[in-house]
Amino acid sequence: MSDVGEATILWRSALADWAGDDLLFDENFIEKYGDRTWPLVGETPDRLAAHALHVELVSRITTQPLGYSEGSEASALTSVYSLFAVARELTKNSPEASGFETIVWHVLNAFVRPFTAKWHLKASNGELRALDSSDVFRAELVVVQRRLIALDKVLGKIAGKEWYSAEASIRSADTAILAEMKKPVVWRPMGVSRVGSIEASEKTGKRDTIAQLASEEMASVKQRRDFYKVERNDWAAGIALSGGGIRSATFAMGVLVSLAKRDLLRQFDYLSTVSGGGYTGSFLTQLIGSPGSSPELNLCASKLPFKREEGESLLLQRIRQGASFLSGGAWERFALAMAQAQGIFINTLMLVLLVSLVANIQILVSKVLTPERTPALSAIFIAIFFAWALVVPVIRRMADTKLKWINRINATVCAFLLVPPIWALLQGAANVAASGRHAVAPDKSQLLGTAIVFLLTLGAVFSVACALFVGFSRIRPMLMATFTVVFVILSEGFLFQILDGLGTEKTIYALGSLIIVGLVLFCALNVNATSLHHYYKAKLSHAFLLDGKAEPAKPMKLSEFDPERAMFPIVNCALNVPGSTAPKMRGRHADLFSFTPVSAGANLIGFEPIAAWEKANPQLSLATAMALSGAAVSPQMGLKTTRYGSFWLTLLNLRLNFWLKKPSGRKWFACYPNLWNLEKEISASASEKGAFVNISDGGHIENLGVYELLRRRCRFIVAVDGENDSQMTFHALTNLQRLAYIDHGIVIDANLEDLRLGEKGLSRSHFRFCRIRYPAGPDDSDEEIGYLVYLKLSLTGNEGEFIRRYKFDEPAFPHHSTANQFFTEVQFEAYRALGEHVGEKMFLPAITGFEDGSKDVLLENWFFGLGKSFLDRLPEPKPNAIA
Repeated sequence: MSDVGEATILWRSALADWAGDDLLFDENFIEKYGDRTWPLVGETPDRLAAHALHVELVSRITTQPLGYSEGSEASALTSVYSLFAVARELTKNSPEASGFETIVWHVLNAFVRPFTAKWHLKASNGELRALDSSDVFRAELVVVQRRLIALDKVLGKIAGKEWYSAEASIRSADTAILAEMKKPVVWRPMGVSRVGSIEASEKTGKRDTIAQLASEEMASVKQRRDFYKVERNDWAAGIALSGGGIRSATFAMGVLVSLAKRDLLRQFDYLSTVSGGGYTGSFLTQLIGSPGSSPELNLCASKLPFKREEGESLLLQRIRQGASFLSGGAWERFALAMAQAQGIFINTLMLVLLVSLVANIQILVSKVLTPERTPALSAIFIAIFFAWALVVPVIRRMADTKLKWINRINATVCAFLLVPPIWALLQGAANVAASGRHAVAPDKSQLLGTAIVFLLTLGAVFSVACALFVGFSRIRPMLMATFTVVFVILSEGFLFQILDGLGTEKTIYALGSLIIVGLVLFCALNVNATSLHHYYKAKLSHAFLLDGKAEPAKPMKLSEFDPERAMFPIVNCALNVPGSTAPKMRGRHADLFSFTPVSAGANLIGFEPIAAWEKANPQLSLATAMALSGAAVSPQMGLKTTRYGSFWLTLLNLRLNFWLKKPSGRKWFACYPNLWNLEKEISASASEKGAFVNISDGGHIENLGVYELLRRRCRFIVAVDGENDSQMTFHALTNLQRLAYIDHGIVIDANLEDLRLGEKGLSRSHFRFCRIRYPAGPDDSDEEIGYLVYLKLSLTGNEGEFIRRYKFDEPAFPHHSTANQFFTEVQFEAYRALGEHVGEKMFLPAITGFEDGSKDVLLENWFFGLGKSFLDRLPEPKPNAIA
């Protein structure tokens, strides 16, 4: 700016660029000082003071951007407050600089003093320890900085100079991060390379199944983009809602409300859900994606179900009212109890059949291996055993390609040869016990005393076992396993005594009757019919699958999904295969199984069209997928599967799981799962082979719901973690990190320190921003980098009074047990309000750079803002030492 010279103007004209209620000088100021003349002649004291304050402004945090993960809020507050001392000294040293004095002290008193006065008190109360509070501080600091930058421009006009502008200061790290985030991440529907597999197969006209399914998925996503006018084709974005029952469903609903306010939901391509997150996800899918749904229903902020008038929509109110979805009347509970009793009876009958078969074998062995014959037979069998042991190594060398079958035959032969020697030992122990008995029968008093001592001893042992079971979690599995084995052995012994006392003829009749009953059950019983799945499915469907009038809707078939207005849904379950021999299933016991409107399947068994699955399973619908995704109580539970657990859960019919028929399973005798499948549940031996697969809660293998989004190489992902994690150990995220790296070579960089619990049991933040490193493919030169917003069910201490009061009344909040599926209105609102609170924190101006209250937010710009606030600059690659 050139020197003005002798020109004289009025303040109202000189300050016109900064006049206005939202700028530095409002109407009151202009009215009071606007008729003054602008003092810009020579090296006036105003010019000297203006230059001195300019130096102070551009050299401190008062105008320079403060990186989100940089600096200290307390130091920034001190730096801003020190401007008063600087201005005071300049004013005292320049008594003739009246123009400078008027303008500077107006800005400091009108805009800076309220900020410093407010935050000095909050800082002294310790509120800046929570990142949520510091986020608000940083947001208000940005506003103050804008005023001070404007003041610096006014100082330049006073000085009549073109000098360094604080507004032009941009961090080099921001530039580097923005350049990184603008790099492409190639979208892979169904995990298939779009360029390689899909387009090549389209040109040749020869499409394999997976390429065809990927093409259909791509077309569905593009149809939604066209409807909402989302202009992008090369990358994808997704939302993941974690498991956690009604707790995670409610928390996720609150987060979605905050995203809907900014018109962001329509910009996401995928909605991947697990368990409780599936309640909310299926609600949206049924409501918006069912054929013939009302045009007034879509993902825009101005449309239902997220449109707000005087309050939340009737649809969201209906979800609130169904929060206690498992509640029922007296008759309904009685009917459920009877159905459960029938299931327990059938499962117990199956166990009796198996155990009685063993008892009958024991009786037959006892008939053959009498005390007179046992020694001779034992000697013969032991001799054969040693001879067999010498022959087996030779057989192994001669037929090493059939080693697996040779080992199985060897185990069977050895078990058969060892029966007589073991039986001889048991007979010898029985003879020793018999020789020690008294010849005189005890009287009644002796029997009574013995019984009392036995009961007291049993009670003492039982009490000690219970104490150990409750107090020592490490010993609990051993006690449960021992108890299960003892229970089976005692049951077998009890049946042996009953059958052995019937005599030979009646024993044969009993055995024949049991065989007939077993055959009838094997042929007639559908074990899915005795499961609790149908009851659970009906209750969930009634509560969450609604039509446009907020009434329960008929669950849609996934193949009927209308992709025009709804996000493409992925409902995640677990394929239970604890009996699998596949090396990659070692230790997992399960694989991820997903339902989409295009396909269903898992990596282990492959993917087939959803229509084929629906044809093989006529009862399969969105309600089925939702209920299976939330089937938390099942005999086989993926990573948590235990043999004794499977035994008792099956026996007590605590079975929310379901057996689905494979589309390729067309065997005539496999019309429905039978006792053979029930035996696999009780013994935890289900595998991927056979006509049916066992499906349960997706949280049994991956509880965050992000895995399928990573497989599709989503560029931007929002993960809402509502799992029960009161100690903040982040099991869902760390488990995802393991699976993603092992299966796909994907690395998730996550720094979770601010989410961990502090001294007062509070976190410093509700969410983190993470990099996703997708490995380079065969045709890629560099790795691709995506980004994950990880929201955690957490408290920081600055939530609203309602949430803080509820925490006082319910110390377990916000991590009530997942077993609690009977939320009250207050409990529902606490979790929903917390979800919305957490969602709102993601849009603070200090984090995103958006204006407070921005409504129409572009997804890409939002992630860019988050990246600049949270990410550190990637290190420069080291130069190759070899030329």
